[in-house]
Amino acid sequence: MGFDRTITDAVALMTHSDGVDYMDYVRMIKENPIAKAVKLADLKHNSDLTRLDVVDEKSLKRREKYLKAIALLEE
Repeated sequence: MGFDRTITDAVALMTHSDGVDYMDYVRMIKENPIAKAVKLADLKHNSDLTRLDVVDEKSLKRREKYLKAIALLEE
């Protein structure tokens, strides 16, 4: 007994393959409601700087990327 295909398709989309532009990856996720919901929750959590002990330049750049991805998923 396995998982329903809607679940396995969503899980497969969650893997960011090497060589695929990050925003292209996010656009693919946007087409799947389950993957989109999971990715939005993940991005919102990851862009919360209060969860970090130290906020450095790398953290701020990563947050900027995540906020762009959130905007794309929510449009």
